[in-house]
Amino acid sequence: MGQATITELCLIGGQRAARIVCGKTAIPAPGRYLLAHEAGSEAPLATELFAAGHITDGFISAPPVPGEWRPGSVLNLRGPLGKGFALPPGARRVALAAFNGDASRLLPLAEAAVRQGAAVAMLCDNPPPDLPLQMEVHPLSALVEVCQWSDYTAFDVERESLGHLERSLDRGQPLVTRGLAEALVRTPMPCGGLADCGVCTVRTTKGSRLACVDGPVFDLSLLFPSR
Repeated sequence: MGQATITELCLIGGQRAARIVCGKTAIPAPGRYLLAHEAGSEAPLATELFAAGHITDGFISAPPVPGEWRPGSVLNLRGPLGKGFALPPGARRVALAAFNGDASRLLPLAEAAVRQGAAVAMLCDNPPPDLPLQMEVHPLSALVEVCQWSDYTAFDVERESLGHLERSLDRGQPLVTRGLAEALVRTPMPCGGLADCGVCTVRTTKGSRLACVDGPVFDLSLLFPSR
């Protein structure tokens, strides 16, 4: 457990996000998450927080955040939790695909890829502003072509859209192999692994898995048998 403070609210893609000051160990790595509960709040459930960027003394959260959060609000934190992205150190062509329009959860991974000298292509039909100049932006309709180019691919996709993602990939030849493609599966994770409540269950090739502890990032070969 730890605490953090909201210093500013901002908009990312038209949705509310927050600048959060916290200890360095509380900053979630790309794909990992925190559970945050406003101190003194009677809200029954904590809020899942992913990083959309980093600041000197904390991080910028991916949207959305609760409407009652304000600058100065103190948050009780648990985490970081879950399994995040594993960007290969040798990756030199990185594709990042935001399958549900919001690319904010992929931005820290893009920053890491640029730092290690990789060429980065973002696939998104609603890309965020102010992307690094080194990053190319493509529509999702270019998914197959860009995945054939990349040596590491990361997806951000809602659980309900996994079938859509699989069909989109099947338009071409097998595009990825084990260890070279991962997907952040977005689904509610209210208990953060404490209660095994099953709300975040994801069906995989090895049976049901809980996104809150076994994910939310999964190797693509676990999600789609043909991969």
